[in-house]
Formats: sequence, structure tokens, C-alpha cells
Amino acid sequence: MNSAAAMQKVPSHSATDSVFDYKEAVRSILPRIAATTDESDKLRRLSDDAANALRESGLARMITPKQFGGYEMSPSAHIWACAEIGKVCSAASWVLMVCVAHDYIIGRFPEECQREVYEGDADNLVAGSLAPAGTLTRVDGGWRLTGRWQFGSGSDHSPWFIVGARRADPGPDDYLIHHVMVPRADVEIVDTWHTLGMRGTGSKDLVVTDAFIPDHRQVPTQPTFLGLSPHAKAPTYRLSVYSGLPAMLSGSVLGMAEGGLKAFIDATAKRVSPYGVVKAANQSMQKRVAESSAEIAAARRLLTEMCDRFDTLMKIDQAPMSAADRIQMRWDSAYVVELCRRAIDRLYAASGAHGLYEGNPVYRAFRDISTACHHAVIDFDTVSGMMGQFKLTGDLGENPRAAPFA
Repeated sequence: MNSAAAMQKVPSHSATDSVFDYKEAVRSILPRIAATTDESDKLRRLSDDAANALRESGLARMITPKQFGGYEMSPSAHIWACAEIGKVCSAASWVLMVCVAHDYIIGRFPEECQREVYEGDADNLVAGSLAPAGTLTRVDGGWRLTGRWQFGSGSDHSPWFIVGARRADPGPDDYLIHHVMVPRADVEIVDTWHTLGMRGTGSKDLVVTDAFIPDHRQVPTQPTFLGLSPHAKAPTYRLSVYSGLPAMLSGSVLGMAEGGLKAFIDATAKRVSPYGVVKAANQSMQKRVAESSAEIAAARRLLTEMCDRFDTLMKIDQAPMSAADRIQMRWDSAYVVELCRRAIDRLYAASGAHGLYEGNPVYRAFRDISTACHHAVIDFDTVSGMMGQFKLTGDLGENPRAAPFA
């Protein structure tokens, strides 16, 4: 089956008053997802069967508005799902993470836009790139959009795209940055995805040339990302975007690290050097496993605490989140990722010559986590600077007309 066929509509799941059993949905597809990992790596995009599994399971609609068949769940459910899937397949976890994170934003768009994106296919995977790499020009009845965006994870399976853009000629009171929805027909996908890691995500470039954007397909970024959109009809969409996105990303990375740790322990427990040395009896190897296990366990506890905070904030339902809550969530997310990176770096350094080969699960965890760490929302140097600035000055230095930093 080709990627176009994978985008055909799947049977709808009814969103009832009962809670969607997302944990059972994850468990039901883990073997199927695990079987696609190598194929996705070789294709340099998510395999069609993996994409179909995510859609058919109902996981793709965890944060989709209930009005269109979704579940409007807390980010905590999505974070847990991505962490579990990340243990068996980085690519599937990442694409689910990114696309459902976009639902987290689309639920803040006007209802007319949501209807276009979801009606008849609430299980779709919506790709895009949130960086404001495009230019948006005001015209009669809407806007004109031109730009090129990198890192469109899951783009081969997406019928719609969400992208960021700057206004060409903003007035003194206009918001500088907007996010817009673009149908697939207006997007050229350019295959630039030749990378160290995360190969199966298909995070290709997206090109749009002078596409018309009706008013209902754009929102000003700053109030929307803070949870202040007038179109947000549920607590999920009144949370901070820049708190939710890094937390979701850190869930995927945690899963990759937990999978890598298990693979390292399984391999090392039976590993014997050509000279008859039992690696499991080596004290330095034992120390590496102990320290990396502790870091990954600490990351799991921190992420669990973050999920609890999201659930509490959902109940409180007061937008916007405070600057202190927003930066704390982003910092904790970056620290979860950093703990995972350190843990897997330490293990990979001791994985021996067999760790050099494609298909080795420790090598895959190492290169995928190393690549994921380059994402801007959890860049450790950037976020640690923001956190330090806030601790020392109480200020994030945000521009009220641009996107919030946290």
C-alpha cells in the first residue's frame, strides 16, 4: 500500500460520554507497531501500516474536539501513549506525538476550519511545522501565504498542514505571527530527510507558493498559544501550547530511552568478549547500568508529575497559565530529555562494536534521541537560559505581539 492509500478514511470511532481507553488502545497495537520499525527506517517515513494502526486504534483523535468525534483528553493521556509506543518504535511515537500536538492547536481555530479538517475523518494525522518560516500577506477576503518549512514529520500521511508565518506588513497593533491551516493540494513536499536519526518520521520540507488562506483558517499565535482563543470550547485548548508541546515531545524521548535501556540490559546480560570476559560481571558496566537506570527512572517520575499537573490545570481551567507554570513545564520537559540523552549516551559508549550496526536497538535509541534533542522547544541551552532568567528576574522577556516563549 502506498502513502496515498494510507490516507483513505478509516471507520469513525464515536466519541461518547465514556472515557476512551487509550492505554488498552496502545497495548493492542504495540506488536503491530514494533513490526514496522525497520521498514519505516528504510523508507525514511512512517510505514503505511504504522500510520494505519495509529488511526484505526483511535489514538490519533485523543485531543481532537468532541464535536467532530474526538475525545478532548488531557495532554497527560497523549504523553503516556507516546512514551509507551516510543519503547518499540521511535518513528511511530514521534509522528503520533507531533500530529496530535497539532490537534491541540487546531481545537483553537474557528469551527469552520475544524469542520474542514476533521469532518468525515477525525482519525487523520495532521502534519506541519510551527516555526514562522512563511510570509502572510493580507488580501481581500483572507491572506496569501508563501514559505518553506523544515521538519514536517508525518507529511506523507497528512491531508492538512499547520504552519507558522509572519505578517508581511503588520500595523502597530497587529500580531506579528500567525498560524494557518493549508490543504495538501497547496503544499509541495520536498524530500530532504537524510539524517542521523529519527529517519522513519519523514520530516520533509514543506513548500507553499502564493496560496490563498481564508480568514477562518488562520489565528494569531500569541493569544491562541496562551489558551485565550475565543474558539476554544474545552479545557484542553485553554492550556499553554508552549507547555504542552515540549511535554509531549519528552514523553516520546522517554519511551525511546526506556526501550534502549532494556535492549542494553538484555544484550549485556549474555554478552561475552572474544577473550571470555563476562560483561555483566564487569564493575564499570554495572555502574553504567545503575546510573543510566536511575536517570531514566527520575525522568519517568518527573514526567508523571508533569502529567498530574496537566490534569489539575484541566480541572482548574483558567487561562492563561501563569508564566511560572509555563516556564516550569517547559524546563521540566527539557530536563526529562536531557536525562534520557545522558543515560543513553553512557550506555551506547559501552555497547561495543556490535553497537555500530543498523538494526541494533541501542544504536537506534542513541541516534534517535540525539536527533530529537535538537528540537527547538526542548533545546537544553536555550530553555535553561530562559529558566535561569525567570528565576533571577521574574521575567521571560516576551513580546506581547509575538508568540510566547514558554
